[in-house]
Amino acid sequence: MSRWMPSELWRLRDMFQSCDPIPEHALAGAYSAMARRSPHPDQTALELVGDSAESPTRIRSGRPEPRVLTFAMPGRVLEIDLVPTVAGQYRASGMVLNRAGHAPPAGEVVLRHPAGECAGPLDEHGAFRVADVPRGPISVVFRPLRSAPAVADWLVC
Repeated sequence: MSRWMPSELWRLRDMFQSCDPIPEHALAGAYSAMARRSPHPDQTALELVGDSAESPTRIRSGRPEPRVLTFAMPGRVLEIDLVPTVAGQYRASGMVLNRAGHAPPAGEVVLRHPAGECAGPLDEHGAFRVADVPRGPISVVFRPLRSAPAVADWLVC
């Protein structure tokens, strides 16, 4: 709280902290979430430019529909298909494309989630596959060889 706040608010804050303090694990979780949300200076933004969940019309075929996410970063595009497998999990597969005329990228695609992360290395064509991605909030990270990672904001799948 700012120092210019009325003294009544300061007393109220002190009362809440002494009578009903914030649990340490909740405070640590909040700081951890902010650290994951804020990009580091050496990271490139991975911007979500397409999401099939936002499509107004989707044809239901009776089979699980994949969710297609398209991300852009300087000089590259990353596309991910999230296909439901078993209850509460997805299989992610996709490709990282470079500008025309450039060699396929090398590195890995990482899907971060609250319990950890799942990674899939890029093959010689820039394709990847990641199994057992848990349902819920995820953040996509592209970690190329010999350059800074590109990190996407969190989204819920």
